[in-house]
Amino acid sequence: MAAAQHTSGPEGEEGRRPRRVEPDSTDVAQQIALYQSMPPTEFAEALAVFVAAGSRPEASRGEDYELQACAIRSRELARKALRLLPKMIREPDAYLGVREGESRAAYLKRVGTFRSRAEREEQFLHLVLAGEAARKGYFLPDPNPRGRARRRLADEYPERFLELVREERAADQERTAAEAAARKRMRRATKRPAEGS
Repeated sequence: MAAAQHTSGPEGEEGRRPRRVEPDSTDVAQQIALYQSMPPTEFAEALAVFVAAGSRPEASRGEDYELQACAIRSRELARKALRLLPKMIREPDAYLGVREGESRAAYLKRVGTFRSRAEREEQFLHLVLAGEAARKGYFLPDPNPRGRARRRLADEYPERFLELVREERAADQERTAAEAAARKRMRRATKRPAEGS
């Protein structure tokens, strides 16, 4: 990998964090390309591993953690990752297996830590997208729970969602036809008195 860049920070003072090492931009671009080439389920697993690593102390996160963080929080991947995090927060069991010999209390603590870290990552990604919007000269809309619920339904029950879409389209067409017929009747009714006079 190419040389990493050091960000300025306090050195040598007790109780302060050591200087943070910024990954090289070429390495970040390669990591982004790797994530983009993954199928959705594989990317979700990689994101879950990243979130779980973020809940550990900095020293035990692994050497590629900062590289993964820069890639996942990039404008190319932030939206994709943000769509996956709500499911991780709702259903962490799907991403965290029970470790051999792990007590129920220890597992629940690990699940709570994972959820909390996923929520924090969700906040980071919202800020990334807000920053991207601000650079383009607009604000992100407020979170839309109904829109998110519709997207979740479409993802979780695609057949039912498409069935509802077809029903709504048919209802729209019927409404449009009824309105057109009512306008036509109204035109005829206004023509008749004019013809009689």
